[in-house]
Amino acid sequence: MVDVAGGGAIGFALETTHGSYIAPTNWATVTSESLREVRSDPWRKPIIGQAVTLGKVEGKEHVEGSLTMELLAETFVYFLIASRWGNNIAQGGSGPYTYTAKDDAAVHVKTNYRSLTIIADRAGIGFAYLGCQATSFRFFLEDGIPMVEVGIIGRHQSEDYTPGSPTIPTETPFAANDAVLQVSGSTRSDIDSLEISFDDNGEAVHNITSSAGADYVKFGEHEGEANFEIDFESKADYAIWVARTSQALTYVATKAANQKVDIDMHGPLYDTFEVNLSGIGDQVKASATLKSAYIHADTASTTIIVTTAANITLA
Repeated sequence: MVDVAGGGAIGFALETTHGSYIAPTNWATVTSESLREVRSDPWRKPIIGQAVTLGKVEGKEHVEGSLTMELLAETFVYFLIASRWGNNIAQGGSGPYTYTAKDDAAVHVKTNYRSLTIIADRAGIGFAYLGCQATSFRFFLEDGIPMVEVGIIGRHQSEDYTPGSPTIPTETPFAANDAVLQVSGSTRSDIDSLEISFDDNGEAVHNITSSAGADYVKFGEHEGEANFEIDFESKADYAIWVARTSQALTYVATKAANQKVDIDMHGPLYDTFEVNLSGIGDQVKASATLKSAYIHADTASTTIIVTTAANITLA
């Protein structure tokens, strides 16, 4: 019997040893996923009497793909810990707990990042992806509901997981009226279609070792940007783009005292600002893109603070 996607599940757990399987302890409320094993098996093409390949031999492998899910504070912390941001994440509070991560100099060094085992139950057939790192985050709204897409690169796939019964998270998703957007300290109600993305340009690295899987995940240049549309009623934002003036952007989703996600881009700059006339009945809107930048004496371009009731071990 062929199952439907709704019968599947995505589970995860922070690994004790990087790249070694650990049974899932948490479950993500995903709406889609694209995790897969990527193999680079070389084809054998010797010149030996026949103009056809002789097959292939085992090459290197790694895991890549993405998870699109509801932005739940507790779930998101695990992926934040398993990202480059996790190298400089601090826990505060005593319940609820806060997890503060900054994109500063401390996250741009080679170190032993925490990793995840991510399992996928597809039609009752189990897949386990080990040594997974979150290499990008894309925050967006779907029917007004805050969502996040997490880019994943992992070391290898394992056959260890046998599907069981997932535990459905009880955390309530953020609603359409739970989010507030501020630009330079002022709450803005004239902006829609918001999308914020951070990409650390991860890459699976294969050294000369006895392992077919990746030896680690290399992080590259950090790129952050926010895209949105503005009800065009004045040239105030356009003038800021022309003057190349930095604009702090803060996006905060709050459900309760123990459920909050705060994204603070300290000093991004407008990269593009476009306003045009389109259809005869279309509203006049400006499309804008802010890009992350280090400014003045600041030590980070962005800070992410997550508040949750969960007490999660960082190391």
